[in-house]
Amino acid sequence: MALSEGRAKELLGAFSGQRLLVVGDMAVDEHRIGSAIRISRESPVPVIEQSGHMFLPGGAANLAFNVRAFGADVSVAGLVGDDQMAERIRAILDSAGVHTAGLITEPDRPTSVKLRIWAGGDRQHQHQQVARIDVVNRDPVSQASQQELILYLESAVPQYDALMVSDYENGVVDEPVLKMLLPLARSHDKFVAADSHGRLHRFHGIDALTPNQPEAEAELGRSLQEPADLLEGGADLLQQLGCGNLLVTLGAMGMALFDDDGGAELIPARSVAGVADTTGAGDTVAAVFTLSFLAGATAREAAELANLAGAAVVTKLGAATTSADELLSLLGDSTSNDS
Repeated sequence: MALSEGRAKELLGAFSGQRLLVVGDMAVDEHRIGSAIRISRESPVPVIEQSGHMFLPGGAANLAFNVRAFGADVSVAGLVGDDQMAERIRAILDSAGVHTAGLITEPDRPTSVKLRIWAGGDRQHQHQQVARIDVVNRDPVSQASQQELILYLESAVPQYDALMVSDYENGVVDEPVLKMLLPLARSHDKFVAADSHGRLHRFHGIDALTPNQPEAEAELGRSLQEPADLLEGGADLLQQLGCGNLLVTLGAMGMALFDDDGGAELIPARSVAGVADTTGAGDTVAAVFTLSFLAGATAREAAELANLAGAAVVTKLGAATTSADELLSLLGDSTSNDS
């Protein structure tokens, strides 16, 4: 049965009462936007005249930003450098009401930055991403910083309703942290969700996992291109990982949902006009999927709301957020079109 507007409103209204701790790899998403005005004399590349420049939270910070956009109380825990970008990410999160006491400074480790360059023609309003430059340090985290983070987590985890792990494989979510963190969360009966870019087996037994299709394929070691292969592979992955709910995002194809009751189904993508940027859509999906469970949703209801949220944010430039009102409007539009 499709999610009704009344039920969606009830669930979304309960998001603001939740308290979540987001642990993972923090980053700043930098966007430079302009128009391609001519070809360079030095080499055959376009000269882009900048008209816009913005900084947004990236990585685990974007996940926290999305949770906060629904009115939930959220804190972040992770590492930043002793640099201008660290100051920027703290300011962005502080201004949104995200608690940043868990951001540990590691002086010799620069804050991760992902620079995207967007360009349109001189008479074209639609912009396309033409280049991306990542400044990321993947070296192991120092033992001192690791211990400081673990001490913070030991005191913080019992205070929250749920733990969300956002792993971009930049070093924060390493074995010593997970070896302490996951058992601690279970011992306090906390809901645990993870959005990880690899090595999914590390999250065995958690409540919710939201990989994309390539990440699920890498874990299984086989292709999931055909619907039958996807449904079989997702069920196998759920069993291997022993997690409660598995939501595999499929881009323009939608999502595939698997739960520990044996349910397996494909959820088609919501049709939206003017897809601008898929950056950060996975963070939005993970945030809404988790918040929905905390609000009392079934797995199918959580997946439907997450599907709506993903459709909403891909129409916006950069890692974006959505809101309860926007999701209800989108749901109402789709209900009207179906009738």
